[in-house]
Amino acid sequence: MNNKSLSNTLIWLSAFATVLTYIIPTILNFWMNNYFISSSNYIFFGVQIILYQFLHWWFIHLFSNSIFLFLFGNQLENTIWRKKYMVFFILNTFFVALSLLVFSGGNTIWISGFAMALLAYIFLLLRKNKHPDYKAAWLFIAINIFIWIDSNISFVGHLSWVIFGIIFYYISSLTKK
Repeated sequence: MNNKSLSNTLIWLSAFATVLTYIIPTILNFWMNNYFISSSNYIFFGVQIILYQFLHWWFIHLFSNSIFLFLFGNQLENTIWRKKYMVFFILNTFFVALSLLVFSGGNTIWISGFAMALLAYIFLLLRKNKHPDYKAAWLFIAINIFIWIDSNISFVGHLSWVIFGIIFYYISSLTKK
């Protein structure tokens, strides 16, 4: 595994942004919400779109997302190549930001969204290859989508991330032919 992978870079950026919020707490104002866009502050809105995926509210969530990205993100990155993986991350960021702005009234942060998109992509890849672990991936997706019932986790975010992973998988499959 390459230590200079995009997944590892995303982990480091998330850790840096999260630590920075303890030094400069106002950075948490860049959660994905409609505040900057509704106040016509388009520069801060651009910063918000870049930052919201990297911010974490607590270290345990940062740690669990980092483990997931390290284990599964690096594997998928090696499977679909770095350039396509980067496009996957960037398009995911914009797709989900738009979904959250249109369908969610709350604040949303965390790179777990990208982890959900990865999981959806991996689920479809495993299913296509008839790998038995695809059922476990499906169960994990279902748990993460419906975990919002008894928490403050973003249902719109988790569902949007999964939808994007599915869309990207199928578009990628079409472009291979």
